[in-house]
Order: sequence, then C-alpha cells, then structure tokens
Amino acid sequence: MGFHVLGVGSYLPPRIVSNEEVGALADMPAERIKELFEVEERHWVRRPDSPEPMEGQRCSDLGAAAATAAMDDAGVSADDVDILITVSTTPDYQNPPLDFLINSKLGLGEILAYSLQAACTGVFRAAALVDGLFKAGQAEVALIVAAETASPFFRFGPGVPEDHRLNTVLYGDGAGALVVTDKQSSVPTVEAIKVATSTMSEEPGVIFRGMLSASPPSADNLSSGAYLGYHDFRRVLSKGTRLAWKAAELTLEEMGAQVSDVRFFLTHQATGNIKRIGPTVGIPAHKLPVNIDRVGNTISPSILILLDELKRAGELNAGDLLILHTAESSSWSYGGMAMRWA
Repeated sequence: MGFHVLGVGSYLPPRIVSNEEVGALADMPAERIKELFEVEERHWVRRPDSPEPMEGQRCSDLGAAAATAAMDDAGVSADDVDILITVSTTPDYQNPPLDFLINSKLGLGEILAYSLQAACTGVFRAAALVDGLFKAGQAEVALIVAAETASPFFRFGPGVPEDHRLNTVLYGDGAGALVVTDKQSSVPTVEAIKVATSTMSEEPGVIFRGMLSASPPSADNLSSGAYLGYHDFRRVLSKGTRLAWKAAELTLEEMGAQVSDVRFFLTHQATGNIKRIGPTVGIPAHKLPVNIDRVGNTISPSILILLDELKRAGELNAGDLLILHTAESSSWSYGGMAMRWA
C-alpha cells in the first residue's frame, strides 16, 4: 500500500439552516436538536419555500466545486486526471451516473470513471479501488469525489415518521474531494486501507428507499411516506460505534502503531457525541476533531470535509499520522485509512 495525496477540497452550499429554522419545520425545539446531536447548523441546497435544490446546487454541482478545489490544491489540470470515481447516495439521477455529470462540468475528457452508491464508507471503497487501479498500471492521477444533497428528500408535516424527522435535523449537504497519485512521494501518503462488510446477519440500521424498484412510485407509497426510509438511531449508535472503532484498530494494527502515535482520528461525523464516545473505546477526546456542530452529518463526504478544514486551518504538520475511520450502518460495513501527512 502506498499512494499519495496531491490535493484536498470541499464545498458547502451557501444556505445555512439554523436549529431554529429546521426545528420549526420538524416540530422539534432547537435546544432538543442540540442536545441529541450537538448540531447547531447545517448547509442545505433545498430552497426555503420548496424541496427543489437552488440554482447550481445539485449534487453534481457540489461535487464539481469540491473537485475543482482539490485540483487547485493539487496544482493539476483537467488534462492530468486519468480516473474519476464519484460516491453518493443522493445523486442527481439514477441514470446518467454522477461520474458523467461531474466529468461534464470539469471537462476531464474520455477517461475511466466509476460511480459508487455508498454512504459513510464510500470514500474508503473508492480509495481501495484506486489503489488497485494504480497497481494495475491503469492510471497515474485519480480524482475521488463524494457529494450528498439529502435535503431535497426531506418531508415535513403531519404523518412524517419520527426517525425521518430526526434525519431532517441531523443531515447536511456538502461535498469533498481528493486528488491522488502513485508517482510522487513528497506529499501526504495513504499507507493503509481497510474496508469490509460485516458478517452481522441482521437488517440494516439505515435504509433510504427512494423511488426505486423496491418501493416504486405509487399513491400508497407517497401517502404513507414509505419512500422516506428507516433509521434505527439506537442500534446505529450501538453497533456503528463498535464497527468504527474496529476499523481504527485494524488500521493501527496494519501500521504497527498505537493510539499514542496518532495525531488525529478523523471519524465520520455521525453524532456530536464523538468526543464523549471516543474515550470509552480508548481514543482521547483531544485526538477527535469535530465539525458536525457546523455542517451536520454530510454522509459520504463527511471525513473529507473535516480533513480539508484541518488542512486549511494549518492543523496538520509533516509527519502527523492520521487515522480516518468510519462505519456504515446501512450495510454494517466499516472503513479505515492511515494517512501520513507531509
């Protein structure tokens, strides 16, 4: 294992939604939202008066903006990119795929591209795929883009299930991107990746059904809210925490490292209780940076947005060992990545 990070980028929609605003929509006190999730505000693409995204704020737009920022950070042009891998659970369309839409906005040309339908572990799956493509000699520079626009899917009013109401106050929209290569060594290095689907034989903790073949558009589905999905918050917190820590442990084991060797553990921003939960699994709170209070849970780009913020704030120094890790309760999967800053 060993490829290098040339650039990092992120993008958040300009519309900031406070707890007071979303609480009024979801019939939930602002103080209760803060108590449950430690979220104070989030960014949404949906319009104030309708579910439609604002002009230029579709999922592909967010992804292209984050990709442009990462390419600028890396000092590469569209002609330099050989592979594009996009990650999302909320793309513009089922088809055409997100990679095509983002490529069209970036002008990358005729390159190899993939769209991954994955949530919290999506970036880790993309990184593992890129590593294999590098080893196969298929590319020298790859662009990984994760983008989510969950807010247009939110519904408010009587009859909306409680777990969906909680989703509306927890989730935010955003995008993150990485430019990586296997040809340069004087930049941050990804030294280990661990991605796996758990063998837990139980129902997913999170299901976003949408309007696909398992729940096609119908009057009954629309009136019952069946398309809104399901989120078992208690089970996700219990089992997801253990899986996320397992990802960190396995990554540390592969590195031959200890918790004390790590500058930061970049954990998927699923809950504001990260600093409280961390010490229960052996990670000191000061090693757990958070931004969920300002951006909410942005799903697949969560860790990349946090990484970009730390980089721009000057918090990362040469030689720092970062452990990126997450769990995904929709598939009971987990992902870990060791990154050595330079």
